[in-house]
Amino acid sequence: MTAFAENLRAARTMKGWSLQELADQIGSVSRQALHKYEQGLMEPEGEILSLLTKVLGVEPGYFFRSKRVSLGQVDFRKKVKLSAKEAASIKEHIRDYVERYLEVEELLRISHHFQAPFGWCSQTNSPKRWPVTTADDVEQAVVHIQEAWELGMNPITSIIDTLEDKGVCVFSVPTSSAFNGLATFPNGLPVVVLNEHDTPERRRFTALHELGHLVLSFEGLEPKLIETFCHRFASALLLPRKVTTWKFGATRTRISHYELKAVKEQYGISVQAIMRRLSDLEIITAGHYKYFCIRMAKNKLETGYGSYAGEAARPQRFRQLVHRLIAEDVVSVSKAAALVGTSLSAFRNEYLSIEECDTTNLPSKTPSYS
Repeated sequence: MTAFAENLRAARTMKGWSLQELADQIGSVSRQALHKYEQGLMEPEGEILSLLTKVLGVEPGYFFRSKRVSLGQVDFRKKVKLSAKEAASIKEHIRDYVERYLEVEELLRISHHFQAPFGWCSQTNSPKRWPVTTADDVEQAVVHIQEAWELGMNPITSIIDTLEDKGVCVFSVPTSSAFNGLATFPNGLPVVVLNEHDTPERRRFTALHELGHLVLSFEGLEPKLIETFCHRFASALLLPRKVTTWKFGATRTRISHYELKAVKEQYGISVQAIMRRLSDLEIITAGHYKYFCIRMAKNKLETGYGSYAGEAARPQRFRQLVHRLIAEDVVSVSKAAALVGTSLSAFRNEYLSIEECDTTNLPSKTPSYS
């Protein structure tokens, strides 16, 4: 299969379209012709190529770049009800993003390093994973990560920024609410994928849940128990044991609305996750937690419980690296737009608004004022 054929299929898959749906979007190209393009039996002329570029939202060079990333095994959560099209679209979004990410680092001559919290295995040259068979193992792993990454006991202002600083590639996809997140290791790069439409609290929790899949070892455990342990891992990082007992005490019979709202807004963890944490640490009884879940069943969005304002809306590192490429005259603005995956006009607007604050042409000496 030619590079053009493979990339055309990938671009269509990212959109979640069938061949007929793509033909309907273009209007002047038949399904049969598109099928031949994707089989590598023929390639389109300039006018049709321009139409494909516009409809699929990619730049012309996209169709001719070589694929370098093999995703390997990508596991979605067992209870997630994604259609085959949605799952395939998410996988192609991941592949496309990682390919652009690696290209940017290659252009900057950056050697990517994941600061594995449990160290590296010299024999396999891969991150060590903390073995987990019990809930206490999870709590111990969290304590070790807090020390290794110097997280302390204060709220983690931005989970996304923290993970990116440690070498985790965080990526958000625009998809349905059926998708929460996933973790994968394409080309040795630790990747966490989030749903960009989720609330800040949900994205924070999901990012740490997926980190659990990257750094913990669950050999021989059932999938349901693995998910439970990853949930506990995320909650324990957001709300460590010492913080939880300090905020709520060792034993409680009732928890007030004000307490939940205050901790949610300070620590960026949903009230549902807070109550599960209190139940896990036996600060409240199982019956208390069950009653809370029944009461909250009609308020999954936690209306009236405030929200967290500290989390970044989207990952920043990748875009920062692309702007560094421009600043160092390594790539043109059009190439930068292609790397970011946006249109040239949209990227120009972003770039020019930043350039208004550029100090490159200011005088080297500070002027004196009398």
